[in-house]
Amino acid sequence: MNLSREEKLQQLERIVQSQAFHEAESLRAFLSFIVNKLVNGEEDHIKEYTIATDVFGRGSQFNPRIDSVVRVQAGRLRYKLHEYYSTEGKADKILIELPKGHYKPVFSYQGSGNGTPKVEVKVENPLKEVAAVSAPLLLAAATPPTPQPLRREKIAILGLSAAVVMLVILTAFLLIATRQPIQANPSAAASKRDAVYEDVWGIFFNSSEPPLVVVGNPTVYRLANPMDPMTQDARTIRLSLEQTRELGQAIGKEKFLMNSIKNNSAPRLLLCTDEYTGMGEAIGLHYVTSVMRSAGKSLVLKQSRTASAEDLKNHDAILLGSIWVNEWTGKQPVKESFIYSDNATILNLEPQGDEAPEYKPKFHPVSGKLVEDYALITVKPSLSGKSTMMILAGIYSEGTQAAAEFATSKDYLPSLNQHLRQIFGDQPTLKYYQALLKVTVDNGIPTLISLVSVHRLQVAD
Repeated sequence: MNLSREEKLQQLERIVQSQAFHEAESLRAFLSFIVNKLVNGEEDHIKEYTIATDVFGRGSQFNPRIDSVVRVQAGRLRYKLHEYYSTEGKADKILIELPKGHYKPVFSYQGSGNGTPKVEVKVENPLKEVAAVSAPLLLAAATPPTPQPLRREKIAILGLSAAVVMLVILTAFLLIATRQPIQANPSAAASKRDAVYEDVWGIFFNSSEPPLVVVGNPTVYRLANPMDPMTQDARTIRLSLEQTRELGQAIGKEKFLMNSIKNNSAPRLLLCTDEYTGMGEAIGLHYVTSVMRSAGKSLVLKQSRTASAEDLKNHDAILLGSIWVNEWTGKQPVKESFIYSDNATILNLEPQGDEAPEYKPKFHPVSGKLVEDYALITVKPSLSGKSTMMILAGIYSEGTQAAAEFATSKDYLPSLNQHLRQIFGDQPTLKYYQALLKVTVDNGIPTLISLVSVHRLQVAD
């Protein structure tokens, strides 16, 4: 039994208006484009090139061999459809699928609509799924100051995102890893190095010593507990009734926290300066570790608050996190084209062509959630000039995750490699540069990562 045009468009409208797609603007546009082309008899226009140019704003020079934006977003659209049909769309009668390897949507009836749909999705990065699980006894502020002027107590509640269970696990991993290198198997991997990594990672692959990875330590607030020493009490912020209710609603413990007030033990937030890292930095570490291991290389890991100038002078280093969470990111004596401003933006000191002088993050007008970030991949000399430093950092933690993903993914690297060859040619000399990235964020997860510009850094010999 064939579905009518009206039925298909009604199902499309139901999906794009759903909570699952509420903040996924690019995926709404993608799905709307391919469905409308299908129902209007324009199936010939459902191609990678037309989707890239009409939906994702790529120019007429779009080359799918070096820009995988459509393939990446198609995978995310499949997952989002699975999320929708597994939750609020479980009872829908009409199913929209995007078969793997194709961009033409397929419509069918779900029968009674009582079961889980037949959409199958392979989750490529399980860390992104774990990032949705909240931890009720921890609040983390791994972001720059909120753009609106708020009282300190209000910032502690509204500006602090609910931390995640994986954050605690990865933080413990960081503390252990600072004591010993993360090992790899050189003999098994060195001969299998993929050429796509060489332009960006060759300097680290070819070094005789493991690079130092420095992960940012944001200053965060967590809930104080009875085991904290009395000397910490003076550093706490006591929450009001309204703030306690807000916090309880955010972490799903409203009744528990409100009862604590009745028992004269109002919740208090304790400032922590060296215990945690951001989720974006933690997932970025996963990406960097994976690419280094693929080349048979080990690495040494440190938190930014335990790293020293001596460490960064004598080692090739990879820094994760912007100046707000990683103090070493802003201490390098090299003139850069792009810099982080005090207003939580990225300034372009040397605009080229139609580039903007400043790049600002964007937030959803209703929920206040981050929907667009900017990030930098910076490669330059170390403090001593004898080694190399790479910095992967966004304005927010989500941008840092995106920078690490872009720099390590076979889907994204060809685009960056092409720009580097245009700037530096095929010369084997060390390349110092900055790559500016635009990052679309959906519910705390980077979804669409675009290369805005690459600037060569002029470094004196």
